[in-house]
Amino acid sequence: MAFQLSSDLTSAFSLEGKVALITGSTMGIGEGTARVLAQAGAHVIISSRKQDECEAVAARFRELGLSAEGRACHIGRMEDIEAMAAYLQEHGGLDILVNNAVLSPWRTIEDTDVGLFTKTVEVDLRGYWFLSVEAVKLMRPRGGGSIINLASVAALHPDRMLSLYSTLKTALIGMSRSFALEFGGEGIRVNTILPGVIQTKLAEAFDAETKKRIVEKTTVKRLGEPEDIGYSVLYLCSRAGAYVSGTNLVVDGGFSVALM
Repeated sequence: MAFQLSSDLTSAFSLEGKVALITGSTMGIGEGTARVLAQAGAHVIISSRKQDECEAVAARFRELGLSAEGRACHIGRMEDIEAMAAYLQEHGGLDILVNNAVLSPWRTIEDTDVGLFTKTVEVDLRGYWFLSVEAVKLMRPRGGGSIINLASVAALHPDRMLSLYSTLKTALIGMSRSFALEFGGEGIRVNTILPGVIQTKLAEAFDAETKKRIVEKTTVKRLGEPEDIGYSVLYLCSRAGAYVSGTNLVVDGGFSVALM
């Protein structure tokens, strides 16, 4: 059968009728991503640790005519993951999961104690893993879905003072590929996005001189915006990305090129 280009390309990026859960979406990359997905027609669930903050963002979205609700979930707590899964099951299911919530301790390797290590693993890896497991269960009855894990270019190019963060972001690449392999036959696609330095709270850890050096090494000569990641997420979770699974999409303005 010959390939035919759709007369309405926007339909390939439409998320009408889809339900999307974005963790860590009361600010930064998560909020920007949620806004893009909502603008594409999805009903978005704004989620972070505090219900009042989730609802405040969701209310702003609704004022813009977007479909959104706030639902707190601390992904470092297994009971919160189970509660979120039960809520979604009761309210119709899930099509898209964007794992974005993160802890990013600013420590040297030797100053990273067992308590901090454990807490960070609980959020940055265990939480992603078990929330994804629950997402798979919810996506099956709907004929499939899309899971996108937000990693970082630090997975490929570790940063000093962010060694634990970098290590766990590397682990997400392996997790995504494993989930993609195991659940692909059920119509569930799993991918990883590796953002560069984005204008978020995490970027505030860099001083002005460091940011200047980063911009100089970035081929597009600017830091990223949260929506830059949101548009990449949209591609991967829409029909436009229907043949993409188990891949790592670097979205860093060309920063990695300068490091090679």
